[in-house]
Amino acid sequence: MITIPQLVFRRRSELRAIYARLAIVLLIPTFALFQGCNTANPKPRLRGAYFGAPNGIAFPAPDKMGSHQRSGNFLTEKNGMVYTCNAGFIDIGHLREAADRTAYISKVVFDDLMEQKQEVTLQMIEPSRFVLTIRYPDNWETLSPEDKKNIAEDLSINLGQYLAQTTTIWHEIITWFGYSTLGIFPEYISSFSWEDTYSDLLGTCLAVEALKDTDHTFDEAMTALIDQEFKRLNVQPSSVAKQAVKAVKGDWYTGLFYFDVRMKKRNFDVGLDDGLLTPWLVPGICDESQPTPCPAPNLDFLEDSGFEVDLEIQPRVFEARKIYSIIYENGKGKNVRPAQHFPVIMKFIIEDAIERFGPEVDQPIL
Repeated sequence: MITIPQLVFRRRSELRAIYARLAIVLLIPTFALFQGCNTANPKPRLRGAYFGAPNGIAFPAPDKMGSHQRSGNFLTEKNGMVYTCNAGFIDIGHLREAADRTAYISKVVFDDLMEQKQEVTLQMIEPSRFVLTIRYPDNWETLSPEDKKNIAEDLSINLGQYLAQTTTIWHEIITWFGYSTLGIFPEYISSFSWEDTYSDLLGTCLAVEALKDTDHTFDEAMTALIDQEFKRLNVQPSSVAKQAVKAVKGDWYTGLFYFDVRMKKRNFDVGLDDGLLTPWLVPGICDESQPTPCPAPNLDFLEDSGFEVDLEIQPRVFEARKIYSIIYENGKGKNVRPAQHFPVIMKFIIEDAIERFGPEVDQPIL
């Protein structure tokens, strides 16, 4: 039997939960609008959708995706989830954000290369800092300004993709350990969700093409490229995307709302093993379709350039203590070196996930 005080307490708790969720719904778009105010090179702004999102998941029609907007009228964009026969779920917001990360980083790196800076410091949406140390070729000083510009343009685009992809993997890592972008609730449930990593990588790949397009603005090029890529991956109508969600509910995740959602499946493939990131397809949707892997960026392009680079991450997040305990014997460290430490961190995360959710947590089966 529930007493009146218990009933009042329960009712107040329910109301507090509703108010908290409402605040989240309102804060997310507000936070996004304040990202990237520098119109010359706007910083990437927060985008994305996830299962159990406070404001639900949008399933836009593939032929009504709107125009990509790094800055300006954000309302012309359409974000949410689509389903493709050859890449499964794609989070359009993640794709756009990763593309903008690539464009932003490329411009910063280009400017610093032209000034012959030996250290490039970057910060994305998260508070972590990425420090890139650059060693220039011996003949750099003797090159003409035009030759330097041409080399810097190519180098900055390639580094832009590599660094952008690294920042998205880092985001998934820190959210696994409880990091919250808005500082309100941990984002653990969406960490390494089955659509995130592929959507991010695809965004960086499209950004590279857009940055090389000299006939269109970045936004114009991205708008066209997204449409072309979705057609290549055999994008499906919204009704099929919703059907795919129903198919995985109960097996890949349970629950209706963020605080109630339990993600039972995670895609930990970030291309560290074979250099490819393979998307997950939902069994029974688009029968006989095969996943289309996407090559993960690396630093091989530096081999013949004469440049050498080192990358370190200054975590600047509370979760760094947990990460240091994994990569340093005494649990104390200064920075994270992606090339050295990401494989170690990912191994720990996968083992942790298997312990929590069972041996099939990283397999796209129903």
